[in-house]
Amino acid sequence: MRDGTEPEGVNGRLIAGRYRLRAPIGAGGMGEVWQAYDEQFDRRVAVKMMIAERSSMVTGHPDLEALEIRRERFLREVNTTARLEHPGIPAVYDWGTDPSTGRLFVVMQLLVRGRELKTLIDESDPDDPLLVSRVAAIGAQVASVLHEVHLNDVVHRDIKPENLMLTPGGIVKVLDFGVASLIGSGTNTRLTQVGMTVGTPPYMSPEQGIANAVGPAADAYALGCVMYELFTGKPPFGQTSDRSYLWHHLNAAPPPLRRLRPDAPSEIEELLLAMLAKQAEDRPDAAEIYDALLPWAIAEPDLRGFPLDIPHLDPCLPFVRPLGGTVRTKTGPRPATDLEAAATHLNAPGSGPAGASPVAPEEVEEATGLAQRLAEDHQFVQAADVITDLLARPVNPTLANELIFALGQVKFVGGGLSEATELFEKAMLFYRDAYGPDDEFTRAARYSLAKCQEELGTVTGAIAAYEDFITYRPDPDDTEDVERHLDALASLMRLHAAANRPTRAVAIAVRLREAIIGYQGPDASGVAELDAYLARLNRLLAEDAGPDDPESDPDA
Repeated sequence: MRDGTEPEGVNGRLIAGRYRLRAPIGAGGMGEVWQAYDEQFDRRVAVKMMIAERSSMVTGHPDLEALEIRRERFLREVNTTARLEHPGIPAVYDWGTDPSTGRLFVVMQLLVRGRELKTLIDESDPDDPLLVSRVAAIGAQVASVLHEVHLNDVVHRDIKPENLMLTPGGIVKVLDFGVASLIGSGTNTRLTQVGMTVGTPPYMSPEQGIANAVGPAADAYALGCVMYELFTGKPPFGQTSDRSYLWHHLNAAPPPLRRLRPDAPSEIEELLLAMLAKQAEDRPDAAEIYDALLPWAIAEPDLRGFPLDIPHLDPCLPFVRPLGGTVRTKTGPRPATDLEAAATHLNAPGSGPAGASPVAPEEVEEATGLAQRLAEDHQFVQAADVITDLLARPVNPTLANELIFALGQVKFVGGGLSEATELFEKAMLFYRDAYGPDDEFTRAARYSLAKCQEELGTVTGAIAAYEDFITYRPDPDDTEDVERHLDALASLMRLHAAANRPTRAVAIAVRLREAIIGYQGPDASGVAELDAYLARLNRLLAEDAGPDDPESDPDA
């Protein structure tokens, strides 16, 4: 936090005084990965921490040599990933040693709205498989990453569906460089223990499986296995009761692709056969793979064979809309943000994960209070997550709407005006239908909606919202409501003036003056300033040759 203190109720260990751990994402052989917050830049990040070394069962003490090897491998992953610059490689932001535990950590880009290729494959319908264009687009993107990786004398060594992720805009990210090998480096031989094979059996090249010998061709082979699986739903080689993965990689020919996918072009079948060649020198390099796949990847997105809920992850998008234009589909839904998805609970009471307990009123009070304190400390991402975590559970409509309104406030002060506008509108409609148009909650939501529209420059919408808001006269004893009423009149006056509607601006200014005097007295601050502004507007009106142009001042 800015002053070294933390808002009451904040959970999660703080790493290096900056990165607050939120929830574990996964763990591998060298490290565990956490979703976290970068409290300096108010953003979500991924923090990977090296797993603590276990004590030896023989000596009861940590194996210091093994620990040092793991530290070197961890640092190698950091250095390898950090120096690779490509849209398909997650960015590295920071690294260091956690003072409290002595564990190494690396801070990376968090891929929050993506989908692993493994999940895409598992959820695919065999009767409606991925189109050729999508498989080609995925393969071409991975080949592009591998080309950059290989130019830097690095081999990934573990290309597989679990290490490939579709992200917004259709960009395929290549993950986990933890077992990457530096070509020609004589300093890394001890980092792979004798007898240890690095990689994942269904995707390992023959030379990698039998001798742990890897070069760029091993990555090309693995990519061939992945593409074959994308086409058919399973890798080209499996293990049988009497034959291992390795035996099949060494001796078996892959089942002909076009027998399983007759729609696959013969050129792509030939490319896959070349990528799956038993001898490394017979395989195409990454650049050749990219060039061969590119003509097939350039295809307009099509809803067939792809989940309807993720059109924004379509891997063809970078080829047909390289700068990330809006996905236009006639029947597919617009991709929803996490906040929009949370807001749907207003219309789906009782929804949420199976087995989750219903949200209690005291939890809402605690969460909204904590969100407010975090927002005051400029931790807007954390504040929003505190609320959306509750909205992901079963919650009754009234409590859900209270959370939605609080979420809108967090987004508004944090600069997320578009999201705040949608949230305030949902809250306003709920309160209006439940309690009537003059209810205090309805009015508060309507006012907040108008402020959002004003800040966004949506003049017509803001004017309509403010005009609707000022029809109600607040109770003089309700200081907060009076302040909102006066502010709404002032905003409305400025909006009409900016829209070249001087007659309407003068009328609102006169009403504002009367309201200030009525609620605060003739000596209230702001009256003199308002009088000067009124005089200026009246001079402008007097200078007009005739009445206001009806088109520019329709309310005159």
